[in-house]
Amino acid sequence: MSDTTIALHRDRVPITNAMLSVLRRHYPALQHRWSDDGRCVWLDMAELDPKKYQMLCLDLEFYGQNPQLPLENLCAHLENYQPKNSSQEELLHFAQRLIDFNDDSMGAGLYMYGEAGIGKSHIAIAVSKQFMQRGLDPNFMVADRYTLGSELNLQPGQVWVIDDMNSGFHLSSRMFKQVVLNAHDRGGRVFVTSNKNYEELMSEMFVGDSKANRIRYEDRTKGMFKILHVTGESYRQANAWYR
Repeated sequence: MSDTTIALHRDRVPITNAMLSVLRRHYPALQHRWSDDGRCVWLDMAELDPKKYQMLCLDLEFYGQNPQLPLENLCAHLENYQPKNSSQEELLHFAQRLIDFNDDSMGAGLYMYGEAGIGKSHIAIAVSKQFMQRGLDPNFMVADRYTLGSELNLQPGQVWVIDDMNSGFHLSSRMFKQVVLNAHDRGGRVFVTSNKNYEELMSEMFVGDSKANRIRYEDRTKGMFKILHVTGESYRQANAWYR
């Protein structure tokens, strides 16, 4: 086996023909073959240029860490996000600024919200891969998968990417507040996507709590976030199979 060949085992990565089809669509030069017992697939990346090779390695590493990843986002990168308007261009700009921000003495975050299908999850996953490329270990979390048994293990200087933070009433609101306060107090980066604007989410999170607690929380954290309203038509509907 050469250093341009990777073996993927079904007991470690959920390999399917659909998954391989997505990879081939994004990397046409990629070759693959199944092992005789069907438990392993060999990916031959010898024909990929260095940039594509690096991107594919990130795709496979992230997919291995997040096996529930929708296949539509398997190969998500900032480079293949195609902005359709100025708000999406602004999103790309500030996403890259967050990735490049190097002052570890303070917390920094980006909160983007908008309608379904505009690429929020694509950007969240792409940002995670960019942090990985920098040698960091981002904590990627789909908000509605957070449960009381989920392990946060908060530490100084962590990177958190929280996708689909859509309800302040869900258990994930507890996780959100802990992560954000930890980044504010101990340094770190937080990238959040949502269907709701920040003010509406905060209103839901502090229902039943005192106004003083909400003011204290917002004073400590709102300045940490750049808040972006991203608009546009649904990419999914525009690229539906029946069009």
